[in-house]
Amino acid sequence: MATILSGHYNESNFDLGDRTISSFSRGKSFRSLMVKSLGERWSAGFSGTVFSSTFTNTELGLTGAPAVEYNLYKYAESTRRQLRFLYKVGYNFYRYEEETIYDKTSENLLNQELSITLDVKQPWGSVETSLEGSTYFHDFDKNRLDLFSELSLRLFKGVSLRVYGRIARIRDQLSLPKGGAAPEEILLQRRQLETQYSYFASIGLSYTFGSIYNNVVNPRFGN
Repeated sequence: MATILSGHYNESNFDLGDRTISSFSRGKSFRSLMVKSLGERWSAGFSGTVFSSTFTNTELGLTGAPAVEYNLYKYAESTRRQLRFLYKVGYNFYRYEEETIYDKTSENLLNQELSITLDVKQPWGSVETSLEGSTYFHDFDKNRLDLFSELSLRLFKGVSLRVYGRIARIRDQLSLPKGGAAPEEILLQRRQLETQYSYFASIGLSYTFGSIYNNVVNPRFGN
């Protein structure tokens, strides 16, 4: 079982002489994951989240999702390779801070998600690639497809070159506020904006102490 509690608060004030503009964002979340082994390749679990976020216009969010995972390789080989297929069906309750573009102040939703993850570790380095797709049952056009990959190449002992990239096709922004975002919220990225695609890439160096084959306490569900 794993639990994560987090929170943040950001505030900015700009003095323009005749007026002051203030912008803030805040959020908090509690996440829990329980996983049970069903053999050398199968696992079952349940994840739950309680959260709030001004960025996503969510005053209160509650999610719960049972899930099942199949690993093409035995979990005993997880320090070398994994190919996991994870499927979950979730219940979601959202209460919004502002009325959404779909004229909602709160709603109950069911969704499903399927992810495929390849994780390989070798003396030369490691690579992890994941493809995730999700959709809401009430409208299959409200969906998302997310692909990310991370490559780590060992240059010499302890030092690796890391390359990371992510791209997503987004069709499921149900919480967008009808009133839109203020200019300062757009410039400071304090509000989620309507979009159909997002992408991100980075490159850097890392230094690691110890073995590149560190023991994995629980490789199930990518934990």
